[in-house]
Order: sequence, then structure tokens, then C-alpha cells
Amino acid sequence: MPRRPPARVRAQQPRRLSPWRATFLPRIPGASGALQAAVVRLEHADARLTPGDIAQAFTQWRRWVHRPVRQLSTGAGSCPCPSCGTWSREVLERTAHRLPPRQARELRRLLEPLDERFLSRTVPVPARFEHRWWAYRA
Repeated sequence: MPRRPPARVRAQQPRRLSPWRATFLPRIPGASGALQAAVVRLEHADARLTPGDIAQAFTQWRRWVHRPVRQLSTGAGSCPCPSCGTWSREVLERTAHRLPPRQARELRRLLEPLDERFLSRTVPVPARFEHRWWAYRA
């Protein structure tokens, strides 16, 4: 009677997290381990951030950018809520300024296609252009 190889048996079993990995922290999709480690260090050093905030902001910005065009109006920067895309982009910009140069470049490289998509689908509000360009788009 043929027998299944142990590797195949293990592959079919559900994965179990060990107890020390029970707390799951969200990751920035496509980021290297060095960037993830720098983000974790930054989140632990900054009292305003909790573990996973930066990855959550990246995910929210990605979702915001891929919304239908009619829902992309930012209200000329007047929305301070954490659920909108402008708050997420603000967190990511502050993060990019506080990371080491190599990790900051990598984060900006990950943000670049999302920013280009956002810019191509919105128009600037002419009277309100400041350094926070993502907050003043219609």
C-alpha cells in the first residue's frame, strides 16, 4: 500500500502559530524586512503610534486611491478623521521623514504608484495648495 510522503502530509495540515507569535502585526505589502523592522522601531519609539498603525495607514491609503473617482474628493483638506485617505497619507509622509534614508526611499518607492494613481484621478484645488498636496485635491 503506497504511503504519502511526510512533506505532503504536513503541507495539508493547517498552519498553527506558535504562542509567541499569537499577536499578529500587519505588514506593509511589498516591504523588505529592513523596512518592516525600522517601522516597528519607529512605532515603539513614538508615543502617538501603536504597533501596526503605519501598515494600517498604508492599507487605508491604498484602498482610498482605488476608490471610484466620484468618492475621491478630499473636501479641501478639512477632514481630520483617521478613516479617510488624507490622514493615512499624512501618517505615511511623517513616517518617511523619520525613517533612515534607505528605508525612507523604499517606503517612497512603494507609495509612488499609489500617489501617481491618486494624482491622475483628481485635480488640484487652486486656492489651497500647500505642502500637503494630497489634502487639497478634488
